[in-house]
Amino acid sequence: MSSPAASLAPVRWWDRFLFAPESPAPMALVRVGWGAMTALWGLSLLPDVDPFLTTGALRYERRMADGHWNPLDWVDWSWAPLAACALLVVASLATVVGWRTRASALVAVLCLLALQRTNTTIFNSGDLTLRLIGWSVVLAPSGLLWSVDAARRRRRGEPPPPDRAPWALRLLQLQLAVGYFLSGLAKLRGDTWHDGTAVARALRIEDLQRFVLPEPVLEQSVLLNLLTWGTLAFELGFVFLVWDRRLRPWVIGTGVLFHLGIDLTLDIGWFSLVMWLGYVAFVPPEVAARIVERFDPWSRRERSGAAEGEGALVPGAVEPAQ
Repeated sequence: MSSPAASLAPVRWWDRFLFAPESPAPMALVRVGWGAMTALWGLSLLPDVDPFLTTGALRYERRMADGHWNPLDWVDWSWAPLAACALLVVASLATVVGWRTRASALVAVLCLLALQRTNTTIFNSGDLTLRLIGWSVVLAPSGLLWSVDAARRRRRGEPPPPDRAPWALRLLQLQLAVGYFLSGLAKLRGDTWHDGTAVARALRIEDLQRFVLPEPVLEQSVLLNLLTWGTLAFELGFVFLVWDRRLRPWVIGTGVLFHLGIDLTLDIGWFSLVMWLGYVAFVPPEVAARIVERFDPWSRRERSGAAEGEGALVPGAVEPAQ
C-alpha cells in the first residue's frame, strides 16, 4: 500500500503549480501585447462594421447555442456595433498602459464578445483565442507592473507588490496547450492527415492563398507529407513537452516557425499573431521580470528596495531615513 504522503504528492504538485507565488511579470507582458493587438483588431474592423455587423448585406444570421448571450441584443440601436468597436479600441489602449487595468480589460473583452457574437460567420479560432487571452488578463494581477496603476500606487507611498499566485496564467497556458492537443486529435479523424496530403490540399485552396507557392514545391509529395505529419506531432506533443524548461525554447521556437509558415502562405486573419502572443505566457517569470525592468526602471528599484528591506541591519549600520 502507498503511504499517505505519496498519495498526496500529486495534490501538492498541483497546489504548487497553481498557487506557489511568483512574479506577475509574465502577465504584464501578456497584458501589453494583448491590449495593443486588440486595439489593432478593433481598428481593422471599424471600416467593415456596417456591412458585417449592422444592416449590411454581409451580415449573416446564425442562431447561437442555448445559453450564449450577446450584450448588443439588449441595445435597441442600429449603431451599437460601431459604438462597441470604438469602445473596444479605447478600452484596449487603456489596458496597454495599465490604467484601471482590470476594469478596462473587462470592458474590452465584453466588447470582443459582443462583436464576435453579432456575426459568428466572419471570425475564426484566432479571434476567439484573442478573447480567451483577454479573460486571463482580466483575472490575473496583470496591472501590478509596468502600468499607470503601478505609478499611482507608488505616488500613494504603497510598498512594492508581493509575488502572486499564478493560477490565471496557468489557466491560459493549459488552455493553449490542451487546445493544440484537441486540434491534433481532431485531425487524426481525417483521412488526409493520415495519408499526409492535408498540407498540400490546404495550400491549394485559392480563397485562402496569401502567397502562392511555385508548382514544383507543391509537387514535392515527400516534403508535404513530412509537413503534414510534423504538424500532427507538434500539436499532439506540445502539451507534454512545453513544461520542461530545457525543452520549452525548442517547443516554442518550433511553434513560431509553424505559425510563420501558416501566416506566409494562408490568409487566415489574426490566427498566427494571436498564437505568438499566447506563447508569451510561457516566458519564465525571471526572464519576464528582467524584460519589464528594462522598460520600467521603477520595477527594478522597487525590487531592489524590497530585497534590501528583507535583510537585517548589520551592527553599526545606519538605518536609512524615511
